[in-house]
Amino acid sequence: MPTTKKGQKEIRVVLEEGSELHATLLEWGRKRGLTPGKATRCILADWSDALNGKPNPFAVALAATAGISMAANPSTQEPNMSPEEKARQEALLQAAEQFM
Repeated sequence: MPTTKKGQKEIRVVLEEGSELHATLLEWGRKRGLTPGKATRCILADWSDALNGKPNPFAVALAATAGISMAANPSTQEPNMSPEEKARQEALLQAAEQFM
């Protein structure tokens, strides 16, 4: 039985058995030799790094998925986006699609 150490919080993740998310998590973890719990922690750590601006290709792709809805609705984007920023957004979306 896992124990939490001082400074840690326990958060439970419940997935429907056989769901696409469950199957994807199992497959992703199996390819890397990780249990579902460790795979979940790895993905959450990568996602957190991306949200906090730490470079990590996998995490950047996950965080970029938040920008997909903005790309689908151009009225919410900044109208004066530089060409470099537009190219960056496109690259992030393409990277995110690899993980979807």
